Amino acid sequence: MAVAALNPTRALREPRRLDVRAVVGLLLMLVTVVGAVAFWSAASDTRDVLLATRDLPAGASLGPGDVTVGHVRVDDATYGAAIAADQLQSIVGKPLSEPVHAHQLLVRQQLSSRPALQPGQLALTVPVSPATAAGGRIRTGDHVQVLVTTSKGKPESKTSVVLPSVEVYDIGFDQRSTIVNTSSGSDSSNSQGSLSTITLIVTPEQALQLSQARWNGDLDAALLPPEDH
Repeated sequence: MAVAALNPTRALREPRRLDVRAVVGLLLMLVTVVGAVAFWSAASDTRDVLLATRDLPAGASLGPGDVTVGHVRVDDATYGAAIAADQLQSIVGKPLSEPVHAHQLLVRQQLSSRPALQPGQLALTVPVSPATAAGGRIRTGDHVQVLVTTSKGKPESKTSVVLPSVEVYDIGFDQRSTIVNTSSGSDSSNSQGSLSTITLIVTPEQALQLSQARWNGDLDAALLPPEDH
């Protein structure tokens, strides 16, 4: 077997030095990769929500041009309160319960639960009480039947239907009173107070009928089941 002789000069040769340029290039490549991963991660965390395109006052109804889809990074709590982009069509026409500003993230609390008035509709308010309005259980969006009783307490007293079915636009409460409920499993009080008014969506003709009935008799509002309107 042949054995290579070890040359003293070769044995004492200095080890090869690292190429600085290669090391720097490798580091730059690593930084680029890490940056790309971070950017991709940040981009993938964005969520599609709805933003206002312009300033709008409270009470204004949202139009198609008032809302746009925005891609933003928000935490879970904020996203839970925000209005997701897939709800765009469902909120068009909804009235605002408070002002909004351009480029502001829209949240559910800014939308009023009141139905939007259509052309030819009026909102008319009449006084009620829990005793005359389904125990005070009427809420915005419900449908009610309005009845009037004339000559109350007299032999000629008569009750008739004024409006067979109308939608509740809004409700009002007497802040000076508080409803106390002692039944088990229920809230002990209603901080809103007792129901004092209901605002109904009516046509001009129905508004005349309702106003006449209000000033010539005693009104009752009967809550209708969903399938009856």
